[in-house]
Amino acid sequence: MINLDQPLLAYLQDDPKLAKQIFSGHFGLEKENLRVTPSGQLALTPHPAVFGKKEDNPLIKTDFSESQIEMITPVCDSVEDVYQAVSNLHHIVTLALENDELLWPNSNPPLIPEEEQIPIAVYEDGANSSSRQYREHLAKEYGKKVQLLSGTHFNFSFSDSLLKELFSAFRQDAETYQDFKNRIYLKTAKYFMKNRWLLVYLTGAGPAYMEGYTKVSNEETINEGARLIKEGISLRNSSSGYKNKESLYIDYDTFDGYISSIREHIEAGEINSMREFYNPIRLKNSHTDQSLNGLAEKGVEYLEIRSIDLDPLEEVGIAKETLYFLQLFLLTGLLSEDMELCPNNQEVADLNEEITALFGLSHPTLTDCSGKRVPFVEAGMAELDKIEQILELLAPKNKVLHEVLAKQKDRLLYAEKTIAAQVVANIKQHGYLSYHLDVSRDSFEKSDLEAYRFIGAEDLELSTQIVWKAAWKKGVSVEILDRAENFLRLSKKGHTELVKQATKTSRDNYISVLLMENKVVTKKILAEKGIRVPFGENFTDIEIALESYSHFQGKQVVVKPKSTNYGLGISIFKDEFNQDVFHEALKIAFSYDESVIIEEFIPGDEYRFLVIDDQIEAVLQRVPANVVGDGVHTIAELVDEKNDDPLRGTDHLKPLEKILKGPEETLMLSLHHLNWDSVPEQDRIVYLRENSNISTGGDSIDVTDEMDSYYKDMAIKAAKVADAKFCGVDIIVPPNPTDYEKAAIIELNFNPAIQMHTFPYEGKRRMIGDRIIDYLFAE
Repeated sequence: MINLDQPLLAYLQDDPKLAKQIFSGHFGLEKENLRVTPSGQLALTPHPAVFGKKEDNPLIKTDFSESQIEMITPVCDSVEDVYQAVSNLHHIVTLALENDELLWPNSNPPLIPEEEQIPIAVYEDGANSSSRQYREHLAKEYGKKVQLLSGTHFNFSFSDSLLKELFSAFRQDAETYQDFKNRIYLKTAKYFMKNRWLLVYLTGAGPAYMEGYTKVSNEETINEGARLIKEGISLRNSSSGYKNKESLYIDYDTFDGYISSIREHIEAGEINSMREFYNPIRLKNSHTDQSLNGLAEKGVEYLEIRSIDLDPLEEVGIAKETLYFLQLFLLTGLLSEDMELCPNNQEVADLNEEITALFGLSHPTLTDCSGKRVPFVEAGMAELDKIEQILELLAPKNKVLHEVLAKQKDRLLYAEKTIAAQVVANIKQHGYLSYHLDVSRDSFEKSDLEAYRFIGAEDLELSTQIVWKAAWKKGVSVEILDRAENFLRLSKKGHTELVKQATKTSRDNYISVLLMENKVVTKKILAEKGIRVPFGENFTDIEIALESYSHFQGKQVVVKPKSTNYGLGISIFKDEFNQDVFHEALKIAFSYDESVIIEEFIPGDEYRFLVIDDQIEAVLQRVPANVVGDGVHTIAELVDEKNDDPLRGTDHLKPLEKILKGPEETLMLSLHHLNWDSVPEQDRIVYLRENSNISTGGDSIDVTDEMDSYYKDMAIKAAKVADAKFCGVDIIVPPNPTDYEKAAIIELNFNPAIQMHTFPYEGKRRMIGDRIIDYLFAE
């Protein structure tokens, strides 16, 4: 057993801030999934076009096959952040697939066609693409079937602040900072290579596969034409899995030796390039083209663990606790004494990995570097105890990490608690294809249920979350400039766009915004262009406004603030109203603005038209906040029940807004001789608002495809009058929709919300976030 590096541990213990930094770092994940049909066959369709060109999207690509999606997270600063990132990418991809395709949740393939029918990833340059040529080489050397094995790669680097502190204390003579980093990462990699069998045991999840895919000596037939490695853990990490043809022994003693030994294997024709070096762990540099020369020139920046199976027990294919354990495992490599990893020791490590992959559930005897036989649990517990020592010394109060370690110890002691054993039990109960398809469908349903969320950004407006998801879908990077203001910087290939609240962009000028914000000016400008608007008067003094009661008495009118969004402060009178009610409406309106408009009420149904770059992207009918009576519950109780809908929230953070019990709603009830304690009869619709804004609890119904083109043209014309590229146009369509002359525009919105179009109460979802990104980043 390799002991802990006591001088290094003591140095960290003496500096609590430095001890805390040891648990920081930079994290990234690369997750591969095969696309499958609803019946579990490999999908032979092209990579979804919605993700754009593979070459241009750094977040969503293909791996070997056109049917094999690869999701690559941005570099993150914590396990929590990288887990959220991979979860978001998983949900984005899941919901973007067409033809009812699903993401296959296991590393081992589903039903696959004959070798020649497995599609290699296609690139814009065709056969001349270096990416295509490399994949053609792999197909020739290894066959296409083995390339379909999928998994998760875990990328990790220690924090620069930690490494610089350690460099100042432990540098060797004439050693540069980069030399020191190379040495640290080599030391960590050696520990990983020696003890990786333990990771295979704890994270392996793929001992079952379809008959005919491959053949393993200790396999048995189970169900649905599937085979199982008896007592096995991971086909992918066995000699029948994703491996080089021959074991490639590498010099880990020095960085120069590491580079030279890989170069020798390339020159000997054993591998084509650094990319074909399929070690379970690789030293990487983000500023290179993955070439050996690039790594030699720039040095090591991070480690890439390549041996993690997809976990079908987890919705997104990997558990957060697994990520924490991987970090702890690498930290243990750093904090252990340096060791020799000669070819003999590498051969022993390979043997232990193979035995674990094929027989791990039986706890087979392992071999140490001296040739001594070691009981499986004893060997594993020695390493887990080492991790526990590190935690006790450097993070005794970190409950999360202690719980993660305890779970791994439990799995080591009881094989039935491993991921692999649980997956096997599920397969035996439900069938290989049936179980994994059920997992895929469940994952889709969960993604769809919370499709409006961008995990980790729930405090942002929903429209902003939608734009962020669309940006990642298209490979656009996102940086939060001001969280409270929903201000983002979007970037791709040197092109940058600043976006506030989803639809405030550089495409609209300031005067257009001011025009739309001012309802008086809006009406004047539209009327001058021959567009009908409701007539009315503007007031800045509530007493003067109140004196106008006699002028408006007996008419259908709307009382609203001059310059607010979201339908706030609006009261609508379609029937007789008295002076007290009129006064209350004025007080409500003046509470939102210093100026108030009283205008004619236009009969008909109100629709929101979303115009982007002179095109209609969505049309929505908005039904005022309402409840339906059941003859039992009060209106207040019915509101509470309707507000329990998980899609209803507050502050525009969910697709639908909760219905309030405020003064506007109370006033509306009083006009119909109702109050909150009234019990409406069965099926009676009780409206709590006259205005139909979704932001005040209304229901949204998409009618884009059904809407008369006359009104679409009317909305586009209004947006052009305001010179607005992003514009929400509210149109009253008369009871007889062909009475075009009776239609009127009641408002232009300079910052139209998009969630109500993307997630309507009824009707088709409109991918407005995608449209915004396509418009802002049009080639």
